Formats: sequence, C-alpha cells, structure tokens
Amino acid sequence: MNKLTLSALVLMMTLGLAACSQEDEGADFEKAADNAGDMMEDAGESMDEAIDDTGDAMEEAGDSMEESYEEATDDSK
Repeated sequence: MNKLTLSALVLMMTLGLAACSQEDEGADFEKAADNAGDMMEDAGESMDEAIDDTGDAMEEAGDSMEESYEEATDDSK
C-alpha cells in the first residue's frame, strides 16, 4: 500500500475507535468501585473472624498447656 492509502486506513480506524468510545455502554467505573469496596469490606470482616478464631485457639492451647503442667508437677501423686 502506498502512504496515502495507509494513512487513510489509519485515520478511518482511529475515527472508528473514537466513535466506539463515545457510546453510553462503556465501562461502569462507579459500579466497579462499589464492588471493590464491598470486596474490601468482606475481606476486613474475614480478617476479624480469623483473628478472633486464632485468639480463641491460642487461649485454649494455653489452658491445655497449663493443665498439662499442673498435672506433671502435681506432688500429690
């Protein structure tokens, strides 16, 4: 192709892309932001639950260790 034909083709493609980008059916960034916010909130709640579960497990392990120690060092046996 000669330069004029190639330039015309590039111009037509550029105008076509510009026309497509002006449609109302573009990306809904507001909805995407809302979805991202919801996901972050869910992740925060999951982290809170995980922290609570971990604390409970640590407390139970500590109690178990304390009982084991008391049984091992009990002089009455």
